Amino acid sequence: MSIKAIFIFCLFLFTSALLYAQDSSVYNKELSIITENDNYNFTLKDRYYSNGFFIRFNWLSNNPANDRVLKTIHRTEAGQMIFNPYYNRRSLDTVLKTLDRPFAGWLYASYGQTKIYRNNDVLQFDAVIGILGPAALGKQIQMGYHKLVMLYKIYGWEYQLQNEVGINASVQYYRSLLHNQPAHVSLHAVGKAIVGNTFTNASAGFLLKAGLKEAEEHTAYWSGRMGQANEKGQHKTEAFIFLEPVLMVQAYNATVQGGLLRSDKGLYTSPLNPFLYLIKTGAVISGKKTSLSIVYTFKQREAASMIKKMEVFGAFAVAVRFR
Repeated sequence: MSIKAIFIFCLFLFTSALLYAQDSSVYNKELSIITENDNYNFTLKDRYYSNGFFIRFNWLSNNPANDRVLKTIHRTEAGQMIFNPYYNRRSLDTVLKTLDRPFAGWLYASYGQTKIYRNNDVLQFDAVIGILGPAALGKQIQMGYHKLVMLYKIYGWEYQLQNEVGINASVQYYRSLLHNQPAHVSLHAVGKAIVGNTFTNASAGFLLKAGLKEAEEHTAYWSGRMGQANEKGQHKTEAFIFLEPVLMVQAYNATVQGGLLRSDKGLYTSPLNPFLYLIKTGAVISGKKTSLSIVYTFKQREAASMIKKMEVFGAFAVAVRFR
């Protein structure tokens, strides 16, 4: 996607959010589309975490608020992630001489919930099932897209990891550190864990949000604009920035090491980097019916063999709420 196209896309979404800011309806469902790509940092090269595309459907629980939980949000998601080595062009010989992480695709579906508590804590958990390897269609999607938009030819997908079905479960807990939160700032301690045969890791850090933000149960950051009546909002248009740095300990990553449960993992695998940091930063703007978020992730190399010590990729997400 060209820089000009990205700018026009974002401008359209920004305008849409403002147009719907004064909508008086209450919406209980939300559809989100998220795109992630390393080209969003303007390198014009595919490397490492090359592309991700996700469709998410959220709906508000019918259960009323209680003494502990203000809001419960259900979600389902389907997505694909594509991973490349640092060099993937010119010729197969060139790629193989510098192969520093495997080609891999990960295609999955998930179900999860978000619970927002009265003390401003937030709990998220997900169950995920997917497929790693050629059946994830990473080769077909990436090479087909490059051909469609006349980008360079990619070499090396025949060295991708082998197929394995993945089953994973994750939990994320955000503990509020400001119980009497100021109107424009929130701060949470963050703990996350994933267990499964595709990913097993744990991480800890903090989440800071600042700007024209709603209370935790109403902010678009958690899809909390669902179920929000106009009289409950502090701002007609929510707009804020956020920062989330975490330290991660990895026990297994099948997109780097190959399938955990099979001996024939593929023609090339990489050793794992067990300790790494991630920093996510970005902005969210939301009207009553639509939201737009822009996120940049700075991630230390997840494979010890990766040439670059850090990768950077961007993400754009748009959400539309309805009855």
